Amino acid sequence: MKILKLMTSLTLGALSAQAFAGAAQKPNVLFIVIDDMNDWTTLFDKSNPIKTPNLERLAARGMFFSHAYSVVPGCNPSRAAVLTGYKPETTQCFENKGTTDWYKTKPDAVTLPQYFRNNGYRAKGAGKIFHFTAAGDDPRGTSHSWDDFQKLVRTDAPHLNGYTKDMKGVSGLANVGWDWGETSALQGDEKMFEYVSRAMDEKSDKPMFLAAGILRPHLPFYAAAEFFKPYPLDKVTMPPMPAADLDDVPQAGRKMASDQHFIYNNTTQHQPPDPRSLQRMVQCYQAASSYADSLVGRLLDKLDASGKADNTIIVLWSDNGYHLGDKTSCVKFTLWEKANRIPFIIVAPGVTKPGSRCHTPVTLLNIYPTLLELAGLPPKADNEGQSLVPLLKNPNAEWKQAAIMTMGDGNKALRTERWRYIRYKDGTEELYDEQKDPWEWTNLAGKSDYTGEISKLKALLR
Repeated sequence: MKILKLMTSLTLGALSAQAFAGAAQKPNVLFIVIDDMNDWTTLFDKSNPIKTPNLERLAARGMFFSHAYSVVPGCNPSRAAVLTGYKPETTQCFENKGTTDWYKTKPDAVTLPQYFRNNGYRAKGAGKIFHFTAAGDDPRGTSHSWDDFQKLVRTDAPHLNGYTKDMKGVSGLANVGWDWGETSALQGDEKMFEYVSRAMDEKSDKPMFLAAGILRPHLPFYAAAEFFKPYPLDKVTMPPMPAADLDDVPQAGRKMASDQHFIYNNTTQHQPPDPRSLQRMVQCYQAASSYADSLVGRLLDKLDASGKADNTIIVLWSDNGYHLGDKTSCVKFTLWEKANRIPFIIVAPGVTKPGSRCHTPVTLLNIYPTLLELAGLPPKADNEGQSLVPLLKNPNAEWKQAAIMTMGDGNKALRTERWRYIRYKDGTEELYDEQKDPWEWTNLAGKSDYTGEISKLKALLR
């Protein structure tokens, strides 16, 4: 009997050790979110003006999706879609502001870090992960999604763009939230990096889902002097801004472009070197983008130094793009390319081929199911995206889910490898040939030569 008990004990011990070993081999996840970075970077094209060597360095480790798009071109709804796995029609979260926040319509939603946590992971994060109104945290409270979370820390700095509170008629720009310029003030992103860096050094018998939310290049466009060096003001590359650009755009599209139009209206009244000029604002956006890129490099350096890189899935994405005066807009919130096309990179050891590119149009709605499959976790049945693992294994694999963007209830855009088709709630349309017209100057909708193409795209949109 004693021998039997001993054998049973040894067997159970061996099984427990095997189970522990299996758990220990689960991959870690480093989840990097950048705010408001568009596609005008060297990651997409070496000739682009915004220098992002660390994004390129990360892409060299795995797969870069060259045609990845936000689900909604706005911080709150974009992040809601990624972190809940639901389309905006399901959560009714279409905008940054308003009463239809996802946590009100879907209070029991299981978020991505929460799902990992429920399946044996520690979930930790810092910075802007969820929308900033909750300081980057789960708006229902930290304990819903995280074991621990360091909330977003703001950067305190004076007005640097020349707009002051006593200037009359300068709506919004008198608020420091719309500021830009060179500053030596400690960026809130530094606090995020310190937290994530410490978390990487922690030892545990559980794998970790670790989120790093980078606030830049979101307004205020702040950066230290070193990040301005690649962008001297007199040589800043500006986007093309033809005078009649919106003449063929429906009223619904022009209305979207006019959101926060006070930025465009006021900055275009000044010429450089005036700090209030559009050129200075663009320079500061580019410098802030380089600062965000430097943080990606530091996160990679830290991960490599931790010795955990070979067992860590890395996913990097930006919540939406950004207009810099093109389309008469200096923000996001439109259904055009610059507001929606974003950096998106996945590094999955043993799955992705280093330096690979996928040109299939995809959206960020696919992140949730992709990470579950890569980590070997059970699928979440109500996810509305599809796993990208087939494309990670073969970038030319067949892909059937259309890349659809939404801005406000009923306004949608569809992106194929060649076309961007936009259909507004009132039935008006836009069509752009992205191969010939990447800045979307010529709306082809309504021209008889394209009725057949529009019919096919409309069917895909439905």
